[in-house]
Amino acid sequence: MSIGALMSAPCRAELLPGGLRSWLIVAACLATAGALPVRAQGDDGTAGRPPQGAAAPAPTIAEFRRQEGPFDLGGQRFTVLLQMKRLAGQGRAADPDFRETLATMEIKDPVGRVHFQRTFPYEVADDRFVETTAASAQMLRGRQGRGLLITYGMLPSTPLGGESWQVFGLFAGPPSAPLHGRLVPFSKPIFAEGQLITEKPGARVVETSQEPRLQGDVLRFRVWAGNFFVIIPLRILWFRNTIGPAWQCVKVTPRGPKPICALSVEAERHPAAEDMTFVRLRREADEGTGVAQHVVVKRDSKLEFLGAEAEVVWKENADSVSLGVSDDVWLKIRIDGREGWIHTQEDFQAIGLPQSG
Repeated sequence: MSIGALMSAPCRAELLPGGLRSWLIVAACLATAGALPVRAQGDDGTAGRPPQGAAAPAPTIAEFRRQEGPFDLGGQRFTVLLQMKRLAGQGRAADPDFRETLATMEIKDPVGRVHFQRTFPYEVADDRFVETTAASAQMLRGRQGRGLLITYGMLPSTPLGGESWQVFGLFAGPPSAPLHGRLVPFSKPIFAEGQLITEKPGARVVETSQEPRLQGDVLRFRVWAGNFFVIIPLRILWFRNTIGPAWQCVKVTPRGPKPICALSVEAERHPAAEDMTFVRLRREADEGTGVAQHVVVKRDSKLEFLGAEAEVVWKENADSVSLGVSDDVWLKIRIDGREGWIHTQEDFQAIGLPQSG
């Protein structure tokens, strides 16, 4: 490019003969030309490119509705309506487990009256919901009554957690009560590290169970106790609109009565690497009674899991109930024909039940 092209017209008009003066004017005009704005160029020479790292467009949240039912509960019909949110953002594909979430759940009768409503907060980060909630409804049918069972699922969660359950039934009070004819919850959602035991998972109808020597309908939960599962029964009292631990347990110990229950167990053995080890087997589920016997355990030993003893924990929180067992769980076993109780992690490890979760 020539000097004349860089200089403005007024600069060229004032150039006069005389070498020194001419070069001074040329230098001043070049400085002026250098101050003129130009378009920014990137490293690759492309002009006008937006800066890298610019925020991606916010995802669009679409709404849609799902319906479960209707369910016939003793002459009254109810429908569960699930108001959902779905992300439809641009850019990289979102994790499918975090694209949809439940925003509102309503239980209505045929005339549109809302018997129960619950909202679920949600938060979006980038192209996904931070947490997601889902819900499904099933008929709950027992010998003494029937109702609705709502199962909630949340992500992210622990491997055995994330699910909760809530039982609903018709109000059992007198006809003069304000809640007469209404569908009411029997508790807050029940959370557990485990699962509800059903005959046919996913079936439209869930049948209640029976507990030996106990009157009433029961739901049984398989709950993780750290090394194995214990089975905790919850009793439904339809005439009281309640659900809770089936047994109010009391065990007499050398240190006084304790709220300890006898529970069924489910366990899967993973034999230790050693060909032979031993456990300290006690006749009673108590450190303060008798002397522990050292019993040899081989990799090919015949080992049976007979039951457990523990305190059942039913803890009500602000908006949920936690179901579990106390930390000190005793396990009754039979090793090659010899029966007894163990409860330490060392002994659990020796028989092939390492701690996890």
